[in-house]
Amino acid sequence: MEWIAQHQQVITALTGLGTLIVWVVYLQVFVSSYRRQLRATLLITRGAGDGLEARCLLSNMSSGPVYVQSVLVTLGTPKNTFVSPVTDMPGSENGASADLRERTRQGPLASGETRDIGSFRNLIEHALRGTQVGSNDGIASLAIRLVTVEVVGIYGSEDLPIGARRCFLVVEEKGQLRVRGQALKTQQIRARGQRRRLLIDLARDR
Repeated sequence: MEWIAQHQQVITALTGLGTLIVWVVYLQVFVSSYRRQLRATLLITRGAGDGLEARCLLSNMSSGPVYVQSVLVTLGTPKNTFVSPVTDMPGSENGASADLRERTRQGPLASGETRDIGSFRNLIEHALRGTQVGSNDGIASLAIRLVTVEVVGIYGSEDLPIGARRCFLVVEEKGQLRVRGQALKTQQIRARGQRRRLLIDLARDR
């Protein structure tokens, strides 16, 4: 007790310092968690099979809605790379359907909502129509080996677009073309410099 009384000021200072450190760590965890909640997160996945007829699914895992403004597909072959917007469905200008979801991939996506943006075959053929190659040459004959799906959107009051990108490999197994994710996760485009470059991608889809 005498030792405590003699070192009371030191003990009080150390206790105060320890309390301060705990609060600083707690504040950092809180701020980090809050910032994660504010960030947009889009997932691009494959569903309902693994062939070309498998569906490409877009899910909004953000805390708020995201407005999907543009969908672009990049096709990679051993010789060339083709980039084409696939936001509007083929023939959408004819207005055959009153349901906008059947005419365009553009539009709001609520938090926790998943949207089917088409089969991989449809996305590839749609992208080929926007290039000089054309879709009549066939997916197999063009030796398409990589399909990159990129989604550009608007989130909250952000002054720059947000985006997500995922690459899929097209591989041949037992005479059939299969779609495989090149990586396990969807790449989130969050860095400010990368988001500025998304403006160039949006210009392709004007």
